[in-house]
Amino acid sequence: MKSSIALAWVFGGLLAVGSLNTSGARAQRADPKRAGAAAIMKADADFNQALADRDLKRFLSFVGEPTTFNGGMADEIHSRDAIAREWAPYFEANGARLTWKPTKGEVLGHGDLGYTVGAWERRATAAGGQPAVTRGNYLTVWRKQADGAWRVSFDTGSSF
Repeated sequence: MKSSIALAWVFGGLLAVGSLNTSGARAQRADPKRAGAAAIMKADADFNQALADRDLKRFLSFVGEPTTFNGGMADEIHSRDAIAREWAPYFEANGARLTWKPTKGEVLGHGDLGYTVGAWERRATAAGGQPAVTRGNYLTVWRKQADGAWRVSFDTGSSF
């Protein structure tokens, strides 16, 4: 009888350890997505900082190939070169200012695709010399590259 009770305790202990290992494995699987979400939030903030610094080369380093930008000055832009041309006014010394702030980032699937969403603001000078401010929301889709860097795969926004 004592050996049966001891065996039951040992078996119960193994089950408990096994369930801890299983929940630990689940927690470890969740960590890469949490780390990925933090990484794309940082990439998005750094992407914005490159524009604020008017650093075209650094800005373009966040843009993947292929990519699609939709909702900006042109209907759709599909390459880094086209983005450089269309976004050129933002890199001029006295050009319009576009800023944004990500409010949420999430990694999906196998951890190589994610998105950020947030709010943006554009400050420019209207034709009559008056300041013009436009605001809206945006969605940016990020793809993790072979080197581990996150780059923009799709970007769009809307104004309100």
